[in-house]
Amino acid sequence: MNTSTNTVDVEAEETEAEDTSKQVIIEVPNPSKEEMEKLLEGLRVNYDHNVVVKPFRFTYKKTTDKASGIETIRKPVDLPIRYPSVEGIVSILREGGKGLDLLIDAVESIVNAAARDILAEDTTLNATNFPLDKLSWNAIAEIPKAQRRGGGISKETWEAFQEDYCEVMPEATGKTLQQVANAAKIFVQRLSTVKTNMTVLAVLIEQLAVYAEASPNIEEFQEVVSFLLDKADTYMNMSPEELLANL
Repeated sequence: MNTSTNTVDVEAEETEAEDTSKQVIIEVPNPSKEEMEKLLEGLRVNYDHNVVVKPFRFTYKKTTDKASGIETIRKPVDLPIRYPSVEGIVSILREGGKGLDLLIDAVESIVNAAARDILAEDTTLNATNFPLDKLSWNAIAEIPKAQRRGGGISKETWEAFQEDYCEVMPEATGKTLQQVANAAKIFVQRLSTVKTNMTVLAVLIEQLAVYAEASPNIEEFQEVVSFLLDKADTYMNMSPEELLANL
């Protein structure tokens, strides 16, 4: 498969700048855009109307063995994936059985993720005052995609993002570790503690932009950054009535 010369050169420069004696890098060749399209076309031959084929990139966070200090870095893997189409979902509903059980599990996971995100924003909520109307399927569908994905970001990913942010930002900004840690804590809290403070939100948006440029692991945390930027944008565009309701 073809590999971009520029990408190889950049990776080579980065490798020379780092101590690679304690690194294990796992990498497989990914298809170019043109090669991926050919793969997709091949899967569409004898097209099954119950599936739709789309490319998806799988990313992995860096792991470090505490005993040896060896870092294991697995590079992203691009695959053409077959998903149930609308017709396929209708077939699952008709056929029932384990396929339907799996679909119901997927639906429940989306609703639970939305509930988790709401709970993260307001620590006073419980079974007696939770806004259940926000968990209707249509209400969840109206949530911007980046925010909707945020509820499904695992605790481990948030923790890894927080660790990476604290590692990258002191050098990138000249801020103290304590300042950087304070910002990271707000990010992990999904900005809920500063959602009515426009000045702080503006600063945090700037910091996220710096982080996205400075972190060598940005691909691993792109979903987190997108979620936070979208969440910040939502808060900064609240109406006066919505702002008052949050005070």
